[in-house]
Amino acid sequence: MLAEDIPDSDIFFFQIPMSCFASDTSYPFLRNYKKVLTHYKRYDMDFYFGQKDSFEVGESILANLISRPRLGRDINQNIVKWSKELIVFAKTTAKLSLKNLSNKRLWALYEIHDRIHTKLYTYGWLPVAVDMFHSNFTKKLKSYLYSAAFDKQEAEQAFIILTTPSAKTIVAKEREDFLKIYDRYPELPQKPTTALMSALHRHSSRWGHMGYIYAGNVKPFDEQHYLGEMRELAKSRVDGRKLIQKEARQIREAKRRRARVYKRLKISREYRNLFEIGTNFAITKLFRRHAQLLDLYLMHKSLLEEIARRLDLRRVQVQFMIKDEIKAALVSGQILNQKILNERLKECVLYTEKNFEKVYVGSEMKQITAGLKSLFDKNLKELTGQTAQPGYAKGVVKIIIRAKDMKKFEKGNILVSIATDPDVVPAMKKAAAIVTEQGGITSHAAIVSRELGIPCVIGTKIATKVLKDGDRIEVDANKGIVRILKRAK
Repeated sequence: MLAEDIPDSDIFFFQIPMSCFASDTSYPFLRNYKKVLTHYKRYDMDFYFGQKDSFEVGESILANLISRPRLGRDINQNIVKWSKELIVFAKTTAKLSLKNLSNKRLWALYEIHDRIHTKLYTYGWLPVAVDMFHSNFTKKLKSYLYSAAFDKQEAEQAFIILTTPSAKTIVAKEREDFLKIYDRYPELPQKPTTALMSALHRHSSRWGHMGYIYAGNVKPFDEQHYLGEMRELAKSRVDGRKLIQKEARQIREAKRRRARVYKRLKISREYRNLFEIGTNFAITKLFRRHAQLLDLYLMHKSLLEEIARRLDLRRVQVQFMIKDEIKAALVSGQILNQKILNERLKECVLYTEKNFEKVYVGSEMKQITAGLKSLFDKNLKELTGQTAQPGYAKGVVKIIIRAKDMKKFEKGNILVSIATDPDVVPAMKKAAAIVTEQGGITSHAAIVSRELGIPCVIGTKIATKVLKDGDRIEVDANKGIVRILKRAK
C-alpha cells in the first residue's frame, strides 16, 4: 500500500524514519514493519508498506497503549527530550570550524547526529504508525464514544473536543511571537523602518526554519516573508492583540469543553488516559517537526556542506547517500561514482528491512517499481475523509504543497494538499476550508485547523489527484464529505 507521498524529500533525512520503521524501537514488545520501499523521483517521494503488515503494526502499538497506561506518556516525554538533544547537537555543530577537522572526526559527527536522530525517531514514529495509515487509534476511540454517547452526532462532536490540544503547540507559539511584532506596528509604513526589519530578522532567525522542508531545496522564511504576512494582516485590518487573546481563550475553552464531555459521557479513566495521550501526541509531533527542520537547516549548511567539499561532490549528492556510504567515503576513501549519484537524483528506490538498506537505480529499480501504481477514478464527484474540524464552506480549490505555492492563494479559497506542514500555515490562516490526503488525529492539518477553527477534512487519500486549481467545491466537514460543484475549465 502507498503509505505517504512526500514532496521535497531526500535520503539523508528519510533513511532515519525508514530504518526505524523496519529495525528500531525503544520498546522490545512493539512490532516493526517487515519491509519498507521508498521511491524517489527527483525530490518527490512515495513510500510503501505491506497492507496487512502496516495494519498489524498499528494494532500492536494500540494494544500496548491500552495495556500499558504509562506508555503514551513515556513516548511523549522522550520525543520532547530527544528533540531537544537534536537541537543542541545541531546548534553546537553549526558553530564548529569544520574545515579544521579530519575526515574521521567529520564521520564521528555524522554518526553522532545519526544516533541522536534515530533515537528521537524510535519514539517519533509510533504516534504516526498507530493512526495515520489505518486509523487504528481513531477507530478505537470513536468506537468507545459511539457506545457512550446518545447518538453518532454527539459522539463525533465529542471526538473533536477530546482530541483538540488544550495547550499551545509550537506552531501557536510562533504565531503568537509574530502577532506581538505585528501589534507593535498597527499602521504598517509603506517603507519599513529599521526597527521593524530588525524585529522581523530576529523572528526569522528563531522561526524561519519552519519554511525549510526536508531536502533543503527551498529557502527558510526570511524577514521579507514575514513582512509580506504583516501586509496581508494589515490589508484585512486584523487586530493582533485581539487575535492573541482569542487564541488564548480557545485554549481555555478547549480545557473546559473537554472536562464537560468527560463528565457528561462518563468517560472511563482508561479512555481519559487514551484521549490525553492522543492530544499530547499531536503536540509532541509538531515539536519534533520543529526540531527536525531546525536540525536540517543547520546540518545542511554546516556538516553536509563540509562533507560535500571534502568529497568533491555537491551537497545534494551527499543527501542521496546512505550512512554506510558516507562512512566508506570519509574513512576509507571509497567515494561513490558521480554518475550513480546523479542517477539517484533523477530516480531511485531505497529498500529497507531489518538491519538492511540498499539504494537501487536503473533496471533493478524499474523492476522493483513496475507494480507501484495507484488506481483511482479521476471523474469522482465526491470524496470522503475524516472530520478534523467541523464546519461547512464553499470555495475555489488551490493546491498548496509548499510555501512557494502560496502566492496563488487568496482569502476564502479552499486549501487542498497532500499534507500540510509548518511552511504553509500562512495560507491555512486565509482558507475557507482545508482538505488533505493524509489522515490521523496527529496530522498537522488536524491540529492547526482546530487551533484556527477552520473546517477541515483529512484522510481523503486522493484529493490532490482528483481536484485541481480552479475547481469549485463544497466541504461538509461535519460529515467528512467533499463535493465537486464545478470543474475548472
